[in-house]
Amino acid sequence: AYLAADLLDHAAHLHAVARGEDHRPVRPDRPRKSAGSETTYPRDLGDPGEVEAGVEALADEVWRWCEEAGTFGRTVTVKVRYADFRTLTRSRTGAGPIVSRPALAGAAVELVRGVFPLEKRVRLLGVAVSGFGAGEREDDAQVAFDFGRPG
Repeated sequence: AYLAADLLDHAAHLHAVARGEDHRPVRPDRPRKSAGSETTYPRDLGDPGEVEAGVEALADEVWRWCEEAGTFGRTVTVKVRYADFRTLTRSRTGAGPIVSRPALAGAAVELVRGVFPLEKRVRLLGVAVSGFGAGEREDDAQVAFDFGRPG
């Protein structure tokens, strides 16, 4: 009887949340789980060089936030949205935090190269970092990503 009542309560809560009704207090002090930046371009990108440059610029924005916050993550995610709105994401997690802008930009560019050749023109690009540790920079070695590039 208690299990059935608990399930009904939970179902009612989920139904309300699905309709946008959630009366729980907002907790702005919760730790951030990711940091990212994305942009929709005024003109869809068709050249891989433009796409790589866009990803590098976004990685720079994300890196600035990471440095200011003193928070460094292990996972890099790249988002690509084509002109037809189909969206792909690619991510890679290293053994330790990414502790330099070149490491972040390099990982992001390598990830986006995984969708080349482009199927269609690109409308939106995004770069995010997640997998934050204690939140402070430590003397960890820079993470090296092995993307299995053919020799």
